[in-house]
Amino acid sequence: MTDRPEFPSRQANSVENAPTSSAAPTIKARDDLEGCGCLDCRNVGTVSVNRTVLDMLVWSVRLFRSHRSIVVFAGVVILGKRLLGTGLVTALPTPVVGTMEAVTGFVFVVLIRAYVGTIAASELTDTPVTVCGGLRRSVARAPALVGVVALVVLAAMLIPFVLSLPVVLLAGGLAAMSLETVGFPVIAAVGGVVFAVPFLLLVFKLWFAPEACVIGQYGPLESLRVSWRITGNYHSRFVLIVLIAVGSAISLSLPASLPELTTGLSPAPPVLDAISSSVGDFVSVLWASAYAHIYVQSVVS
Repeated sequence: MTDRPEFPSRQANSVENAPTSSAAPTIKARDDLEGCGCLDCRNVGTVSVNRTVLDMLVWSVRLFRSHRSIVVFAGVVILGKRLLGTGLVTALPTPVVGTMEAVTGFVFVVLIRAYVGTIAASELTDTPVTVCGGLRRSVARAPALVGVVALVVLAAMLIPFVLSLPVVLLAGGLAAMSLETVGFPVIAAVGGVVFAVPFLLLVFKLWFAPEACVIGQYGPLESLRVSWRITGNYHSRFVLIVLIAVGSAISLSLPASLPELTTGLSPAPPVLDAISSSVGDFVSVLWASAYAHIYVQSVVS
């Protein structure tokens, strides 16, 4: 089994000058392949398989530098989101503004994540894909990806509700009989914990369903199955990813609230809020490429 040189050596020949294809690669789990599923047959190097989480983030930054179309697409959508949040579009009717917000949200959540995943998979398999090829895959997988997101939201809300309902009803009965003894805060805390634990578990287990849908071209239900299976093998890595992602989101949201506690020399809160929100959006796109890398690394290992 041989190692393929990664970004640094390929940049010597320039990614843009490499032969490109309109067909984006499809990377499925080994159990779902009919033929050989070794790394050489998949054209995935052992360097990619052995990367740590921090290495993946560095790799994602290099991916953005090599494929500026990601930055351009994300930048246009993020700029549109910020403009819709200002007074520059107040002259437009409210239904039009609402429609534009829905479209930009759909493009950012669905199409950009699908495009980033496609480009990441092409790099990991040394199969350069044209911009049109990446967009074609993203648009083609959009309906299935919407189904995945809907199923994840439904499962994450419905299943914890069903599991916690008996506890809530029992707590309500106890509260009706002896509210002074039990106390409403205790009952509310128990109900919240009973709901939160399965909710967080489901979100964690289904975290990579979008990547399975786009990169593996699985259907919505199959994407949930693949995500559930691969997250069961790499608990510590996925927990680290979630913690870093949550930490970065919190750190990016803090600057917008600082001017309220400082003097008038600080930038106006709306400016800081727009900047922090835009940076946070770009960081989420960066994480999308890391998620794609982790998916590929997990299903080929």
